[in-house]
Amino acid sequence: MLGPDQNASDSTLPAVQVRALLRRAALPALLVLGTAGGLILAGGHVSAVTDGLRRAAHVSGLWTGAGVVFEVVSLAGYVMLLSLVAGAATPRIGRRESAQITLVGAAATRLLPTAGAGGAATTLFSLRRAGLRAGEAARTLLVFLVSLYAVFLSAIVLAGGALVLGLARSHATVALSAVPAGAALAGIVAALGFGLAVRRGPVGVRAHSRRARTARLLGGAVLDVCRLVRSPDIRLIGAVAYWAFDATVLWAMLNAFGRAPALPIVVLAYFVGQAANTLPLPGSVSGGIAGVLIAFGLPAGLALAAVLAYRTIAVWLPVPVALAAIPRLRATFARWSAEDATHDEAAPSAANVSSAAREQPRPAPCRRAGRGSADGAGAHKESTPRIRPVRPAPASPTSRRARGSELRR
Repeated sequence: MLGPDQNASDSTLPAVQVRALLRRAALPALLVLGTAGGLILAGGHVSAVTDGLRRAAHVSGLWTGAGVVFEVVSLAGYVMLLSLVAGAATPRIGRRESAQITLVGAAATRLLPTAGAGGAATTLFSLRRAGLRAGEAARTLLVFLVSLYAVFLSAIVLAGGALVLGLARSHATVALSAVPAGAALAGIVAALGFGLAVRRGPVGVRAHSRRARTARLLGGAVLDVCRLVRSPDIRLIGAVAYWAFDATVLWAMLNAFGRAPALPIVVLAYFVGQAANTLPLPGSVSGGIAGVLIAFGLPAGLALAAVLAYRTIAVWLPVPVALAAIPRLRATFARWSAEDATHDEAAPSAANVSSAAREQPRPAPCRRAGRGSADGAGAHKESTPRIRPVRPAPASPTSRRARGSELRR
């Protein structure tokens, strides 16, 4: 978050180090492969390794190409939602700027196991550079995240509920579906409770504490999302498209290496695995998704091969485009800074012109000519001020007696 005294040179994106980025991305992949291989070999499931290699050799190119298309549509949905929320806060962020922020943030989110903190930090940084103050930028980012993760929690509730009710076959226990669905439902209820509390107003003695301010900020964001849902803007579909098509990439990879299980199992495995991204460990998402799929009875070779292929598409597809988008985003920041500098230079000159206009003497108002004769005599008469005759002051009683005595003489 930028301070008010920072200029444009102190708040630019760092230079891109391609080699360091590749090394950072390669390390999680190697750790995932090594950990998965060690666990399988330690458990005596050597056949799972050969099964995965055999499936990789006969992977379907059609399903792989479909997965790439699905990932592109997922990123487009993210751009749509960001342009809606950020564009309502500042007119500087349109579709092109939203695409730049999305690509740079997607690379940071996928390469760093920080539960989306890389993308959130990029978005917040961009909002501040667009001219929003710290509070406004945080509120806009929170509205965007609430609208995005409302779909995330709703999908877990729907998929888990379908498995608990027996609408789809599964070989796992009911608790494996009920626990994530219950936790997601509790999160939705808590968020709606914050929004209801903000609508009712502050209640309690400690209404100005840090927890109360955080609750008000989250509740206000929930209310803003509810207003967005009631608006007929088609860009709201972006929140659903982002998660749906990214999960469809996993479904396509399962079909590319074998046969995908029931759709609620794929959805629950995808979203529960994404929740594992909160652990700051390399390969947490891949391990979480594969673990849930194996727990639902999917063969280990199929689960590991499909998850690694999904992560390859989801991680590496945006990275080359994101590297090209970083200079463009920096150029956008420079353009915004130039516009701010021009505005700051024009503001004092406009203030000087207005003050000089106030200091100039105003001309005397012209009086309208009266209705006189045709030669303008009436106008001259009306424009000449009237002079009232001065009446003499009344004589005092002493002066009157003196004047009477003179008359008698």
